[in-house]
Amino acid sequence: MTNITINERKRELVITKKFDKAASQFGSPEYKELREAKLDHPGFKVVVKSTKQKREAFKGLDYAYMEKYIIAHDDEEKTIMAEYEMLRGTSEVAKALLVEPASYFEMKEWFFVKFPEVAEFHKKREKALEEIKRASEAKKAA
Repeated sequence: MTNITINERKRELVITKKFDKAASQFGSPEYKELREAKLDHPGFKVVVKSTKQKREAFKGLDYAYMEKYIIAHDDEEKTIMAEYEMLRGTSEVAKALLVEPASYFEMKEWFFVKFPEVAEFHKKREKALEEIKRASEAKKAA
């Protein structure tokens, strides 16, 4: 499996940030792979792929979704929703103490720990979307 995507139309060798870091080590397998790609495609520029896709991977996973999911899957004592409200700073105690809410990142991590099936679904969806994108790019390049 290669770590370099060749974009003939834009005359680019597209690599990830992780691959770029590894390729910067002289003599590493990544260094050799990038050097070979440069020799095969003279005049192409090396472009480090941005990470915008990662941010979009959890599209739709907002607080409203989390709340709906918790309501549908909470226990009889509503302990998960109580913990969620405490972390969000929306519980009565948190409001009285003027507690700052947890960040979205912290809430997302907490949610995925509580509901690993949602995290697994998002991983599968991300993988499927990546395969579709690769197939589409291959079709355009052909």
